[in-house]
Amino acid sequence: MGVHHLAVAVKDVAKAHEFYTEAMGFELAKVVKRQTPEGGWTKHIFYDIGDGTLFAIWDLRGIEGVVIEADAWEGGMSTGAGLPYWVNHVAFQVPDRAALDAKKQRWLDYGKNVVEVDHEFIVSIYTKDPEGTLVEWTMATRALTADDRKEAERLLADDTPATEPDYEGVITKSPKRALTV
Repeated sequence: MGVHHLAVAVKDVAKAHEFYTEAMGFELAKVVKRQTPEGGWTKHIFYDIGDGTLFAIWDLRGIEGVVIEADAWEGGMSTGAGLPYWVNHVAFQVPDRAALDAKKQRWLDYGKNVVEVDHEFIVSIYTKDPEGTLVEWTMATRALTADDRKEAERLLADDTPATEPDYEGVITKSPKRALTV
């Protein structure tokens, strides 16, 4: 069973649209413009990300002043909820190292800095969208095993503080502009 789509609310639809089409390479697939149950209206903007999966952004401008005040909410999956930027994020999959390197180069060419992290079972690259949502391209480096599941069950039940440090990342700065990741 796959995921049909994931949707995130954005404040600046034009910047988000540019990022997801230009930097991410997603193709605009569908826009649904409807009234909301509470009043006002929205646009639900869908992008084809491949393999029948969609990613969507919400244009909520039609509900500001009706359902919610414009300054009462923030974009960014984590920062909008008052969490550190790295907590809630979106990870998109690539099949191999060549595809991961191509995505990394696309981000660098777009002017985004990129962090690469080897997570032992996946290698990921990260940057932020215009709203501050962390986006990730990830490549599996090995299949998960029965031992991984056993360890997962053990760690799920273990409430002692972690003793292993966070993964180290390597930052590649875009030659186009010195933006933060």
